[in-house]
Amino acid sequence: MANAQTKFGIKAGVNFTNVIMKDENGNKTNTQSMPGILLGLTVDIPVAGDFYIQPAAQYSRKGYKQETGGFYGSATNFKVNASYIEVPINLLYKPHLGTGNLLLGAGPYIGYGTGGNWKSENDAAIGDMIVGKKGDVIFKNNAMDGGDINSYLYGKPLDYGLNFLAGYEFFNKLSVQLGAQVGLANLQPHTDGVTREGKLKNSGFGISLGYKF
Repeated sequence: MANAQTKFGIKAGVNFTNVIMKDENGNKTNTQSMPGILLGLTVDIPVAGDFYIQPAAQYSRKGYKQETGGFYGSATNFKVNASYIEVPINLLYKPHLGTGNLLLGAGPYIGYGTGGNWKSENDAAIGDMIVGKKGDVIFKNNAMDGGDINSYLYGKPLDYGLNFLAGYEFFNKLSVQLGAQVGLANLQPHTDGVTREGKLKNSGFGISLGYKF
């Protein structure tokens, strides 16, 4: 009976993400949100009554921008796009309302950074070395691992945190959802095993459309 009620679905939407970034002295860095796409597969597994477990596998584009101060202080209008593969697992409450179902949910997520890109309006520089106006985004646990000279180290690849969602499902098929994500992992990489002070955490919100088969 549970298998008969289990439903698979797809979702697509747009994220507006940012980071919480603090330096070694606890000073917060001023950053702004960046839009990015969200694509995923979902499964609604009935638990009891109107409650479901909803695991998902999704591609999420995150990032942030800085008007000044990006890439070690030399870049202006510095924009970072970071790609993540994520697995959120939400406890979903779906009571019947009108011709469809109200959607309320929350749960943890785990993600892994896979790459990305950055760009700026002027040539970014590291000391006296010019690295250009664009390059790759990389993820490393050790800041000394580095990459190409124009690679920007976003942070540690492993991310985790909490999801929250609210929405409405029409006729048990099409849904509209608002979601928020709060990163709990400090992505600040270490330096040859030595923990670095400072903080870097993902955060964001978005809107998506879903369809159940």
